[in-house]
Amino acid sequence: MLTLPLLLLAALLPQESCPNCLHRGVLACKEHLDVPREEEEPTAENPIVYCSWAAACAACGGTLWVDCPRCSSGERSAEIEEKRRAIQAWLESGQLERKLGRAVPKLESKRFALVVDVNELASDDKGKKKVSGHVLAHQLARDCEHVAALVAEHFAMTEMDYRAKMRMWLWSTLETHQQAQEYFQRTITTGDFKLLGRDPVFSVWTEVPWFDTVPKVRPLFVHNASHMLLSNAFQPHWVGDIGGGWLDVGLGAWYEYELFGHVQNYCLEEASLLKGYEDGQWRAAVRRRLEREKERFLPRLIQKRTGELSTDENGLCWSFYDYLLAEHPGAVRKLMIDHKQKKPAREVLALHLGMDLFAAEDAWRAWASEVYPLQGDEPKTPKKGKKK
Repeated sequence: MLTLPLLLLAALLPQESCPNCLHRGVLACKEHLDVPREEEEPTAENPIVYCSWAAACAACGGTLWVDCPRCSSGERSAEIEEKRRAIQAWLESGQLERKLGRAVPKLESKRFALVVDVNELASDDKGKKKVSGHVLAHQLARDCEHVAALVAEHFAMTEMDYRAKMRMWLWSTLETHQQAQEYFQRTITTGDFKLLGRDPVFSVWTEVPWFDTVPKVRPLFVHNASHMLLSNAFQPHWVGDIGGGWLDVGLGAWYEYELFGHVQNYCLEEASLLKGYEDGQWRAAVRRRLEREKERFLPRLIQKRTGELSTDENGLCWSFYDYLLAEHPGAVRKLMIDHKQKKPAREVLALHLGMDLFAAEDAWRAWASEVYPLQGDEPKTPKKGKKK
């Protein structure tokens, strides 16, 4: 039996185990309520790395953990302290902050470095409900990482295939948008603008009526994320101006369509001023056109640069890319690599599809007639024996 002095001494000594924190030395921080904890904490399933909104927490510094008040340390104490230092170093290391002369709200994930410099944004066109910049940043990160996962699947990507993270910025004012552009894109525009290749960066501001709501910003980021990822991969060149405009346009539309069920962004200068093609739902319209018009499309499409393809041609490029993913899934990586080496489209399509351009178009047309509906937008299941 311990005497009173010995009991007091035991209470003062460091404890090797603590039932309060389950011997970890830390407890979950309870200050993070606007975004679910599972979205803030990096895991194998959640590719987030850092979040400045979380890092602003005085209690945990963005680690999502606080010291246990009943013990001096535990199994995770050193790890969490190291994480706190890493977060602080990340906050202090940004070039953007140094150029703008202030902190910017930002979030970093596996493939993306996002800035969402808005307090809130309307969740729909009516503008009655608002979404905070923090919540929006996590939504954009989820969207863009979804695209990155699909691109990795379709193009058999490895860690060595990328040169940089994709920097994507949303600003609340034109002034800040142009200030960031001047420093990092060497240009000044009133609309959205992206720099592709080795160090991709995309910048846009909440311009009314084009990018002033969440439903307008999310597809915009997804569309441009796909362009940025594949301009940076393999060799850091954009294929849109070197013979791969059809591929660049097709993939940009495909990933937006896959996530949102329609396309509202076009690979055209001043695209926001143009009327969209078939309200952004293309399956039935493309099928009817391919069945109705006998003129060959591919010879014309493969000759054009990205910005030269019209809105309806955006739909045709999307469909041909859709066909490639379905019937020749192993070819798109090879096509992209060869286009980055400036090989002619006619040559690389014949090489990797095993058929000349006319035969490829015939196969595409036949596939579209089988898979696309005549009305509506729900694709049909291919017949047995067909590739999926």
